[in-house]
Amino acid sequence: MRDLTDDIALMRPVIAALQTSGNDPAKVLARIGLLAGELPPKRFPHAQQAKFWQAVIDETGEPHAGLFLVEHLPIYHGLLLEYLFLSSETFGAGLRHALRYVRLLSDALNARLDVEGDRAVLTLAVDSGVSRHFPELLAGAVIRLFKALTEGEFALYEVHFIHPKGASPEHYRAVYGCPAHLGSKRYALVFDSAILSRCSALAQPELLQVHDLVAQRQLSEIERLDLVSQVRELIAELVIDNRATLEQVSKRLNMPARRLRERLSVAGVRFNDLVGDYRCRLAKDLLLNTDERIEVIVELTGFSEPSTFYRAFKRWVGLTPVEFRNRRNS
Repeated sequence: MRDLTDDIALMRPVIAALQTSGNDPAKVLARIGLLAGELPPKRFPHAQQAKFWQAVIDETGEPHAGLFLVEHLPIYHGLLLEYLFLSSETFGAGLRHALRYVRLLSDALNARLDVEGDRAVLTLAVDSGVSRHFPELLAGAVIRLFKALTEGEFALYEVHFIHPKGASPEHYRAVYGCPAHLGSKRYALVFDSAILSRCSALAQPELLQVHDLVAQRQLSEIERLDLVSQVRELIAELVIDNRATLEQVSKRLNMPARRLRERLSVAGVRFNDLVGDYRCRLAKDLLLNTDERIEVIVELTGFSEPSTFYRAFKRWVGLTPVEFRNRRNS
């Protein structure tokens, strides 16, 4: 299973909210090993959300950190999804357009819009493996954005969270302006569906086309990185049995081998290079950090003959495996 990631754009508004609330973002970042102004790469592991929010709690002293920061969030975050909203003809069209590209923000979001009579249900996610502060902040950010886009006409009925425990009902109502239900099957906002037909004063079809094209390119880049990551994971799984072949990996991906080769080429990598890179890193790790015999390392790295392993390692590193390990010992 691939690791879920979030876009760094999700962290920037939180940092701005910390600043506005009178807290020093640099101290929060320091608690998770980052220097002031040193943010993670474009995408970062979703699993780090829990560590980040614990740092926010420790620094602010606020046990309900997500709710606390909602009121300090900037309304607009400069996100591409916001531009898709603004340039669409109606609120509903903008929302549906933005939902096509919600993965640009986070792999953990599984958003969809359902209309049930006079009620619309915007589901944000259906998985519970996340710190509750993230969905509580996200719900507040979405509500603030929707109210701004509709000049206050957005009417929210209720908010649903998967986590069973949180703040008091009064606290949720004070932040969201409506009841919040804990222990639900999904993270969702329930609102008046009439707002979906509201016309946008900033609708510009030409800009919408531009924004849509940019979003498609960014989504393609994420999917490209996904494929390379999946192939690397399968190589690691299959290499020990000397089954890390293009045919075996493509079979596991339910994809013709030729198609996989073409998609990797578009991604700028070659399958054999990925296999060689993994074998090299694994061999160096075993030589440096274990006392396994060379014969065992040959087997673990998927080589059928020691001589083939020796030649490959010398080509990768410029040293024989024995010379490489002796350098560690010296």
